[in-house]
Amino acid sequence: MTVPQVTIVIPTFNRSAMLRRCVESALAQTQVCEVIVVDHGSSDDTPAVAASFGDRIRYLRRDVDHGVHFCWLDGVINARGKFVHLNFDDDFLQPTFVERCMALMSDDVALCFTVAEIRDEASGRKLQECFTGFGRTGVYSASRFMTLQIKGLVSPGAILLRRQDILDALFVGRVPFALHEYRGVGPDWLMSAMATLRYPKVGFIAEPLAVFSAHEGSITVDAQRDKAKKKALQAAYQAARRYYVVARAIKALRLDLLAGLGLFILRVGARIAYGFHSLFNRKRTRETL
Repeated sequence: MTVPQVTIVIPTFNRSAMLRRCVESALAQTQVCEVIVVDHGSSDDTPAVAASFGDRIRYLRRDVDHGVHFCWLDGVINARGKFVHLNFDDDFLQPTFVERCMALMSDDVALCFTVAEIRDEASGRKLQECFTGFGRTGVYSASRFMTLQIKGLVSPGAILLRRQDILDALFVGRVPFALHEYRGVGPDWLMSAMATLRYPKVGFIAEPLAVFSAHEGSITVDAQRDKAKKKALQAAYQAARRYYVVARAIKALRLDLLAGLGLFILRVGARIAYGFHSLFNRKRTRETL
């Protein structure tokens, strides 16, 4: 059996009513994809919904939830495709999302993203489109993508990435040097930002091929209504941006070479300190005797 190039990973938690629509949109892609549903600790009928799809999907369940990052990581680790799309359980894709993104992927392209539509869950009404104004469908410089990322967030729900790049950049704990964290916020931004340090270009599709649901249980909607939560969300994203700037400076200034020199100095210092320590211990042993 040929392994599909793309795996769609669907992390889920107690959203069985929305999960079915999400899975159906993944299975309806015009380019065949592997579909993995990752359930960390759901207490509703999520297992039954997953079972209804039979062997058309892979269902991974953990009875204990260790956090959203571990749920994402569980799916990506088990993905067999070279490319991965993280599709959150309350969102869904238009049928050509994967095919259109893959058409723009090449060895020098870090990722491909599309315009996304935000739709009211209760009424089905289109509220707005996001990630617009980038240009026409095509390939652009990665730096142009980062100007969009620095101002906000291009959600993983609208992005196709390489599996290896996600594994290399997905922090399952607090982002390094971060003083703030908020419910998975930060690592979602870094997954795509860090990939742009490896490849010079990104692909963009100027059509809303990803659909995000606005509803009461949405983390983003919830945060926008609560000032304290909104502040915490913004602080978490700012911490991720700062870490990206540090990583970019390391690459641009070749600080890795300086780090090598620093490591050499630390090793020499450690050997000298060990020598003095050993000499002191031998002297003390002789005095005791």
